[in-house]
Amino acid sequence: MEFLLIFGVHIFIIGSASMLLSLVVSTVAKKVPYFVTVLSCILLGTIYASKVGFTDVLWLVALFSGLLSAVGVGLVRLGDYFGEKAERLNGR
Repeated sequence: MEFLLIFGVHIFIIGSASMLLSLVVSTVAKKVPYFVTVLSCILLGTIYASKVGFTDVLWLVALFSGLLSAVGVGLVRLGDYFGEKAERLNGR
């Protein structure tokens, strides 16, 4: 039971950090490719998990951080798309 509490806290930290990093990178540097941002967040998540001691579930940590990073980048790209669409509709 204690393992689940500790595991949950670290997964929350990894998820928050990977989503925040991907949001910042895709907002500030729009020319960085999608897969580079996601792969860097996966790498940072697995490095953090190996330092903490979660070597048995590294695949889960990589999947989780990659998924949250992809969601973050997708939200930024979706916001940019809707912003451009609104400007085009407003400029008619």
